[in-house]
Amino acid sequence: MVDPTKITNYNLDQHQLEEVLLFWVCAAGKNGVTAATSLHKFLLRYDKPKSPFERIRFLDKRTNLADQMRLSGIGCYNNKAKTFKALSKSGINLKTCTVEELESIPGIGPKTARCFLLHSRPGQNYAGLDTHILSFMRDCGIAAPRTTPTGKKYKSLEQQFLEIVKMSKKSVADLDLIIWNVYSGRSVDKFDIELLDKLKIEYLERITNYDQSNRPVVTQ
Repeated sequence: MVDPTKITNYNLDQHQLEEVLLFWVCAAGKNGVTAATSLHKFLLRYDKPKSPFERIRFLDKRTNLADQMRLSGIGCYNNKAKTFKALSKSGINLKTCTVEELESIPGIGPKTARCFLLHSRPGQNYAGLDTHILSFMRDCGIAAPRTTPTGKKYKSLEQQFLEIVKMSKKSVADLDLIIWNVYSGRSVDKFDIELLDKLKIEYLERITNYDQSNRPVVTQ
């Protein structure tokens, strides 16, 4: 079963990669722990096929996949059933796939694609803009929306978040997980909270200094 509090793992085998990607699909707009539990319950409904994608194909041939997902507690099961089926039949290489290849799968958007790569493959310079990251960005003085954007807006905010990552001297995956744990209330680690508070102050100061230096000079 996927542990959302320890989601970063660069040594996953094929079966684990499949389960983690399915987790990110389930976690879109949902509580991470609930999504992981529901997915685990779903994958245990038939345990004969070995890999998660094989189990999806097996279930899809023998029963109504969306109903099985609903009974397992997976939300938005009709749409996510389409994504599960598309993934299971895609033949996508989860060890080498790109963001663009992942986003070509129906139901996988920029956040889901980036979160999967960020936490399963080292050296990924992407941002998974979930509600916790967006909330943290607003606390830094950035005009971030409350829900995950798409298109140019996503990429613009992604670059701003990556600037904060550089200031933190952490990897993107590490800072992402710290923010998730603190903002979801799952961590009260003193050093994590102090780091985020420090980043908020530093970024707010940077924005203020930039605004002042670019303010037009009024002459009499």
